[in-house]
Amino acid sequence: MTIVYLIDYDPCDNNGVIQKIKQQSLQWSQKGHTVYFVSSKTMSVYDHNEKVLYRQKALHVKFGKIGTAIKLLYGAYYMETLLGKVKFDIIYMRYRSYMPFFQKVLRQHKVVMEINSDDTLEYKTHSWLKHLYNRYTRELFLRDMDAFVSVSHELKERFSYLDKPITVIANGIDIGSCSQAGMPQNKQPILVFIGSSGQSWHGMDKIIKMAEHFKAYRFYIIGTEGEETHNIRYFGYLSQKEAIKVIQQCDVGIGTLSLYQTGLHEASPLKTRQYLACGLPLVYAYKDTDIEKEEVFALRLENAEHNMDYSKIEQFVQEVFQNNEIKKAARSFAEDVLDYAKKEEKRLDFFQKVLNV
Repeated sequence: MTIVYLIDYDPCDNNGVIQKIKQQSLQWSQKGHTVYFVSSKTMSVYDHNEKVLYRQKALHVKFGKIGTAIKLLYGAYYMETLLGKVKFDIIYMRYRSYMPFFQKVLRQHKVVMEINSDDTLEYKTHSWLKHLYNRYTRELFLRDMDAFVSVSHELKERFSYLDKPITVIANGIDIGSCSQAGMPQNKQPILVFIGSSGQSWHGMDKIIKMAEHFKAYRFYIIGTEGEETHNIRYFGYLSQKEAIKVIQQCDVGIGTLSLYQTGLHEASPLKTRQYLACGLPLVYAYKDTDIEKEEVFALRLENAEHNMDYSKIEQFVQEVFQNNEIKKAARSFAEDVLDYAKKEEKRLDFFQKVLNV
């Protein structure tokens, strides 16, 4: 099978999305499939090693939103030219705004779209103009997709009205990048959280309150800066390799605590996969797509504003602290359920079914 991965990034970018894209395509290549990247950002075609095979002259226009609109039209117009440079069986793409002139391409090829969020809510949060554009054009785009891959059952339900083939594959992790370290010899529990500034649904305010309540626990915060206290330490932005080193020093991982602010109840954040792959038990406050039942290594709180049940959190932390069996259970779950190799095998099987229709 030859797959074109249509992306909005330069493959050289360093962010969570492009890392996920690379991990997916790596698995496809390792299983014997041919992969090309076609970037609407660089107007280029790349092989799976990120070597440029063809580059369309990029359009450099400023003038704010008008310039953005012009570049969107330019990119959409020449996308057919880029795709014509390689032979392929199927196009895979993450959700994107409607691209004028692109309908012809969609109707000529098999196309599968990945659904990572509720776009109607996301665009409304970030930009009213983008929200209006997306609202009145999204159906033009979605109706020409052949199938969808949703990262959650909740999102699957929100797109089921399209009456297209759709499967659920939650976010995964490269198990090989997260070697399980030995038991950290901490005298008191260290809880770790990976987050970003400006994303209130992560629940950073609740972690600070947790630290104020559990004065004997230490809290390591990765990905953002803040005012340190006697038991809160901020590491700022770290590469994935650096973040793993910090996680391996800790005893419990903290997932998103305020997902309700996004209007969603189900998720599969990368950070929780990193914790589990390193053997860390998990505290989180939403339905995890891959955790189908109660597990000894996971404490699920309510997805609500007042969800900090400190007695329940304390009991869980004390049960898992220095507990090697629970640490092994977390790692085994990551190996059996969360590894990219398992996830991408399922995705490739779905691609083949779409091609066979």
